[in-house]
Amino acid sequence: MPPKKRRSLRARMITLVLLPSTVLLLVWSLFTALLVGDIRELRTEAALTREVGVAVLAVIDSVQTERLATADSADGAESTRRALEESRAATDTAVTGLTGALHGFDADALPDQALDLQRDLEGLAHHRDIVDALPPHRRDLVQTATAYHDLVEQGLRFWDARVEHAEPAQIPRLRSLNSLMRARELLARQNTVFTHAVATDTFTPGAHTEFVAAAGAQRHTWDRIGAELAPEDARTYRLLESYDSLRRVHDLQDAVIAAPQNTRPPVNASAWEGAAEASDQRMSAVEHEQLDLLADYSDARSADLARTALLTSLPILAIALASAAVAITGAVRMGRRLDRLRTTTLEHARVHLPRLTARLRAGEEVEPEPAPVPRARGDEITDVADAFDDARRAAVASAVQEARLRAGVRAMFGTIARRTQSLVHRQLAVLDRLERDETDPDALAALFRVDHFSARLRRNAENLMLLSGGTPTRHPRAPMRLHEVVRAAAGEIEDYTRVQPRDLPPVALRGDTAADTARLLAELLENATAFSPPTAEVEVRAVADADGCRIEVTDQGLGMGAAALEEANALLADPPRFDVSGLVEDSPLGLFVVATLAARHGLAVELAAAPGGNGVRATVRVPADALAEPGPVPAPPPPTRVPAPAVRAVPAAPPVPPTPAVPAPAPAANGAGPRQDAGTDDDHYMGLPRRRRRAVDPAPAPAAAADDDDRSPERMRSLMSAFQAGTLRARADGPGPDGDTEEG
Repeated sequence: MPPKKRRSLRARMITLVLLPSTVLLLVWSLFTALLVGDIRELRTEAALTREVGVAVLAVIDSVQTERLATADSADGAESTRRALEESRAATDTAVTGLTGALHGFDADALPDQALDLQRDLEGLAHHRDIVDALPPHRRDLVQTATAYHDLVEQGLRFWDARVEHAEPAQIPRLRSLNSLMRARELLARQNTVFTHAVATDTFTPGAHTEFVAAAGAQRHTWDRIGAELAPEDARTYRLLESYDSLRRVHDLQDAVIAAPQNTRPPVNASAWEGAAEASDQRMSAVEHEQLDLLADYSDARSADLARTALLTSLPILAIALASAAVAITGAVRMGRRLDRLRTTTLEHARVHLPRLTARLRAGEEVEPEPAPVPRARGDEITDVADAFDDARRAAVASAVQEARLRAGVRAMFGTIARRTQSLVHRQLAVLDRLERDETDPDALAALFRVDHFSARLRRNAENLMLLSGGTPTRHPRAPMRLHEVVRAAAGEIEDYTRVQPRDLPPVALRGDTAADTARLLAELLENATAFSPPTAEVEVRAVADADGCRIEVTDQGLGMGAAALEEANALLADPPRFDVSGLVEDSPLGLFVVATLAARHGLAVELAAAPGGNGVRATVRVPADALAEPGPVPAPPPPTRVPAPAVRAVPAAPPVPPTPAVPAPAPAANGAGPRQDAGTDDDHYMGLPRRRRRAVDPAPAPAAAADDDDRSPERMRSLMSAFQAGTLRARADGPGPDGDTEEG
């Protein structure tokens, strides 16, 4: 399962403090977006009015002029034909200007009416061809002017659409401007009708009707101009209404309306053309003036909005950014303090406190450390730091108290071990004297057994002293041969008879290493005999090579599981400091002793399954620098023959550990065996006659007594004296009866 990702506290704090700033920035963004949208829309409207609107108005003017020239060309004169061509060229120029203006905007921003006008203007050439194909005198007014009416109407629709997209303040002005444009168009239509009548020298009823309709619509539209404007804005239109040319047009309109039909033009052509042209020019000037006002208003409005956006959005943005910066700075500063607190606490919890505890356990003096967390101000973080310091001081005090307690326990164990060892040494000295003076074989056998138990008790006391940090007091003076070390180790356990040394090489161990190696092997042998069947043998083999010597202890017991072997080998490879607080009922004290002794002399101990899967094989690697040259082998003392009368048979003494046939004597570590050569015959063992218990006849014959002359009590006493002498020599390296240590 992948590890769960964890967000840091600093990131969470920054996220929390950024929420209000983010909301404020979002509000600012929306507000600014609306203002920018309004500004863009106003600027677009101003650009449409100033560029596209003016171009559309120019197209309307040119189309009206071309329509008038087309009606005037009905007389067939050369001058009117040239005027028509000039008007068409002007229209083409206006159309080109409109196309260029439309190309300056995106297609999405252009109104549909402007695009429709551009598309309708593409059919103007076809209409011209139709007009040119007709003879001048047959150019009917309806047939020639209708297409121009539609083009002008499409241009006026563009301005009608501007009203729908304008701001409320601009709507009245745009409506008045549209009314003025339509009034001007109606006047242009009347002028076209009257011009066509003059060119054809006839004023038909249809022309009269169209003139009257256009005049009525013009007057109705004129009444709407300025109706919705404020008085100051309607002043321009009122001044336009007071012009003489416009009044003259109204008078001539009344005359035409009142004239009968099917007659020639009822008014003077020059008078009408002069008044109509003057009024049209004045209306055109007012249109352009109002267009400029509309564009200026849009520019001013967009500038006001931009100024408002700067005055409102920029402070909001500054406040939002400042609040975000302050929040982030505070969060980062607090995060740094928390991170410093976390780093310091983890460093003290994982590094300083274990190091201090280790120093205390090692018995070193420690100085009180200052507060690890710096204090910035009196806030909750400082309270947490104070709480950590209190916990740290309590942990240090507890560690000091625990170290003192452990030191006291170790000192107590060491004192008990030393006292027990002193008592055991004295006890062994008393046993030596008793064994030396005792003549009863049964009592002597019992004393030897007590002597063996005392030797085991001494080893347990030495182990206790070793685990408590002390040093055992037995130190041999000279190197010991390997078979002597194995024999001494076997003499330290109860079932020494099951230990079978085999193929031991003739190597010797240094004196300082031999005693501890014997203790180490004794622990391994005791475990091997304790966890194997009572009748099974425990083999001890050794192999010498260039790197030293390898000793193997193999039993035939229950064995150990893979996990138990791994745990035991880990303990043997890196022995921890012996801690009484971690002891339980089944703690492996023997492994602690083995690991401690091995680490002291550079030995390597490893446990593995025995060949065949039954039992455990312990391998002890003795380095080459722990070996020494073997010394000369002392000869055993000769037996003393003391003749004596035949008495009852002497019971057999307790057996001694079997050893291989080697020429060197071996001192028994427990004092239970003599330092003699090992025999190989059936009647002698290790230089001593093999004793066998036999029945005692109630009345032995003199011949039998004579045959048993060599087994007399005097002879046995002599042999026991030799055995005791070997025991004394084996204990020569140990403390005296008063517990004094004899250093070698």
